[in-house]
Amino acid sequence: MAMTTQEIQGSLRDYLQIIFHRRWFFAMPFVIVFFTATIGSFFLPKYYKSSILILVEEEKPVNPLATKEMTYISPTGQPPTLAEQLKTLTERILSYPHLLVLAKTLDLDKGITDQVAYEKLLMGMRKRSDVRMRSPDVFQISYEDKNPVASRDVVRTLIKIFIDENKSKKTGQAQTAIKFAEEQAQLYKKKLEESEKALFEFRAQYPMQLPGATLDYNVSMLTNYQTSLTTIQMNIKEAQNKIDLTKKQLSGREPVIITSETIDLNPAVSRLNSRLQELQSRRDDLMAKQPDSPDIASSQVEIEDVREQLRLETEKLVGSDTAQTAPLFYKRLEQKLKDAQKEVDELKAREKNLQNLVKEYEKRIETLPEQERKLALLTRDTEVNQNIYKMLVLKVEENKLAAAEVEEKGTKYTILDDARIPLKPSKPEILLIGIVALVLGILSGFGCVFLTEFADHSFRGVEDAKAFLKFEILGGVAAIVDRNEIMARKAKQRVIAGLIVVLYVVFFAVAATYSSIKQEEVKNKVIEIANKEKAAEVKQYGK
Repeated sequence: MAMTTQEIQGSLRDYLQIIFHRRWFFAMPFVIVFFTATIGSFFLPKYYKSSILILVEEEKPVNPLATKEMTYISPTGQPPTLAEQLKTLTERILSYPHLLVLAKTLDLDKGITDQVAYEKLLMGMRKRSDVRMRSPDVFQISYEDKNPVASRDVVRTLIKIFIDENKSKKTGQAQTAIKFAEEQAQLYKKKLEESEKALFEFRAQYPMQLPGATLDYNVSMLTNYQTSLTTIQMNIKEAQNKIDLTKKQLSGREPVIITSETIDLNPAVSRLNSRLQELQSRRDDLMAKQPDSPDIASSQVEIEDVREQLRLETEKLVGSDTAQTAPLFYKRLEQKLKDAQKEVDELKAREKNLQNLVKEYEKRIETLPEQERKLALLTRDTEVNQNIYKMLVLKVEENKLAAAEVEEKGTKYTILDDARIPLKPSKPEILLIGIVALVLGILSGFGCVFLTEFADHSFRGVEDAKAFLKFEILGGVAAIVDRNEIMARKAKQRVIAGLIVVLYVVFFAVAATYSSIKQEEVKNKVIEIANKEKAAEVKQYGK
């Protein structure tokens, strides 16, 4: 049954009378909660937040004729927004290995020997870190610490670790190939210099010694076979490296670097590529034989449709974090491993044949007179080393171009706004604490009034007594209080209230002054450190 307006007003009046009657039970908890929280907030430990802004850029192809490929496509067919990737991004940035490297880099684990304390340190760092989106292509990493300089250093180091790892994962395999080719090139450059020097000294000692036709033929054949043999041996090393990498990828210990070769391992991509070639061939035949055929337009529509499907499949593969765990992809990787092992076996068979041919022509040269034999061997060594050195120099440049292309692919992270040393603390938030304390104080006051009223079983008046006792009551005698007593009680209450206000103002002023002095000291230290760092940078760039 709905309450009337008069009943509602009567209920509100009763509640207000209760609060007024129990006003001291409301005021005391309110004062205790509000004053304690607001004054205590000035003595809470100060935390300083430093932030860094990162721009997320999609890949840009090195080859201007190549079509642009995105790194990922969501199941809906649309590229995922940064908001959709934010959770994964947060887990990657704040992963346990990253925090471990961070603690060791900044020496934050100094003096910690207990594993439990170490885990507590890393979990505390993760808790004080925050990753959030600022715009469609920009996200922010923040870190809070009691030391403002440490907050800046932590967030800088954390993003540096993340960006360096992201870069090394993309270029690691290419850099390994570059390093191998450069090492081999330096080795054969030294061999070439030694063989050229030996040949020059021999010709200076025997200026009249000229090779004959038979010697020229044998040296030429030996040089060709020796060059081929060395090339085969280097190819075996590279193929063996691929085998080792594929084994690591199959075991999950190494990420799969997405390349055109890896993409072709996807059966859907292979099928769509075949279909695309078939449709393009059909369209070209129609254009050559029947230029006015209406089937040309329909073929073009089919081609565009297959291209779109191919693009989606490629982007799904490139953006998939679990590509190596897919059954079909796993089988293709296994097949790739078998093919590589078969290639090594074939190369070793060719190596054996070439070794036999090299030995055969070396025996032919050994039957020549001493001077001719020595000239033949020196000529052979010089030409072989020269051929291999040229090949390795070319291979180094090819690998560098491949590394540059790999580096440009995938998502790139660029620092837009570097972290700075904060001058003001981010916590505690005095105003927010004051608002919360006000609300909690009011609620605690109401709660205290309710409990007091609930525990008080005395009668408020004659009507209350009649309703409870169930018999007639002739009347009641009120407490007689004279005017002076009332005035004295009110004066006492005003003194108590005024004293509470004065004490609050005094304590509040003392707390605010203390907090301001401490904050000013920290601010001066931060400015001093920032000036020293700036002077060091100017000095460094000046040199």
